[in-house]
Amino acid sequence: MSSTTSRRARRWALRAATVALGLLTTVAALLGAWLLYAALRLDSTEKLTRQQAAPAGGRWLQAGDTQVHVVDSGPAGAPPLLLVHGTGAWAGTWASNIAALQSAGFRVVAMDLPPFGFSVMLANRDYSRRAQAQRILAVAAQLGPDPVTLLAHSFGGGPAAEAAMLEPSRFAHLVLVDAAIALGPEQAPPCEPPHGAANLLAWRGLRTLLVAGVATEPAFSTHWLEQFVARKEVVTVQRTAIYQKPFAVQGFSEGLGDWAWQFATGCEQPASTRPASFRQLQLPVSLVWGDLDTITPLAQAQQLKALLPRAQLVMLQGVGHIPQIEDVAGFNAAAVRVLRQPPAAGNTERGTR
Repeated sequence: MSSTTSRRARRWALRAATVALGLLTTVAALLGAWLLYAALRLDSTEKLTRQQAAPAGGRWLQAGDTQVHVVDSGPAGAPPLLLVHGTGAWAGTWASNIAALQSAGFRVVAMDLPPFGFSVMLANRDYSRRAQAQRILAVAAQLGPDPVTLLAHSFGGGPAAEAAMLEPSRFAHLVLVDAAIALGPEQAPPCEPPHGAANLLAWRGLRTLLVAGVATEPAFSTHWLEQFVARKEVVTVQRTAIYQKPFAVQGFSEGLGDWAWQFATGCEQPASTRPASFRQLQLPVSLVWGDLDTITPLAQAQQLKALLPRAQLVMLQGVGHIPQIEDVAGFNAAAVRVLRQPPAAGNTERGTR
């Protein structure tokens, strides 16, 4: 290579390095500015206690290691129906469904699984499925001596199924709505937590700022909610405001970051991820699913149905992962039918229902 060509190559390499360094500096500056904005927003918005931020009518029940916020919609003497929400939701997001569920003859109680809603943030930061199941059981035990009907959506479906497997006699009927079960293989391989870049989020302060800048940033709420539904038009300003209401709670982003960290890096293999546990479940089970769900696709419901031959599978047409807000009337009608006519208990007989 001639000296002239060599000098040109060095100049181009220097220019490329300068451009790359400039881009990295710009990205770092933008990220730093965004994190600073997130920190300032946390100081200005997450200021209320849970009692101050929660809407009127809720109450808190002691559930083992925390206090769980519930909305109890009576009548007190009716059979209890316990509602468990999905990711990013809370008891108030069932607002369009509670009256219809009451019409089926139930006392409807909606709970907030921590860290969502207005339940108290956990000092032990244990958001494992089994721990959440124990909180569901603790709430169910305080609803009276009668078995509880348990209706759970999305992320709430895993802890609900786990609770039903831990104490099946506590429940009369398990209804899973587009449930995120994360069913594993027959023989689960050894679980290894992730390493490398994921460990950066082990710093609680950093992950709290990232959650505040992305997940609980109000400007992004509509966008995130739209990712879960097939009918985008249902994500109105009013609907989004319901999901945003807990954003004012002290430490909300921090608790959400703790949950996300454990969810992403945990190595739990609970009973409700094992096919054999579903085969052994001696409890009426109903599956209600949106046929356009891309988060927990219909194939997952069909897999559960194969393990639960007596379960009833109700498909809701033209809706995605959150049918209770995408087609309020259609979901309410289907839920009332399912609640009034649960399938037979047990899985000893083959066949479908």
